Amino acid sequence: MNDRDKQRLDELEVKTAYILARQDEQDARMNRILARLAYVEARQYRILKELGIEPDKLDTPQAAEADAKAINLAAISEQRLN
Repeated sequence: MNDRDKQRLDELEVKTAYILARQDEQDARMNRILARLAYVEARQYRILKELGIEPDKLDTPQAAEADAKAINLAAISEQRLN
């Protein structure tokens, strides 16, 4: 192995170390985001329960339809006020 090969190998080792360090930073950041998301979801679930809303039924077509009707009724009454 000549000097040029050794130099290139050293450069690659430095780049590899940098990439691994960045990957560790990204993993740590992702773990913090996931922890925050879990907290927000748990808090949302608790608030919905306190309001008497069944959290498991939020993503149903019937819930979307009821929300759309409520929005339309609000828009209609708002238009009547104008």
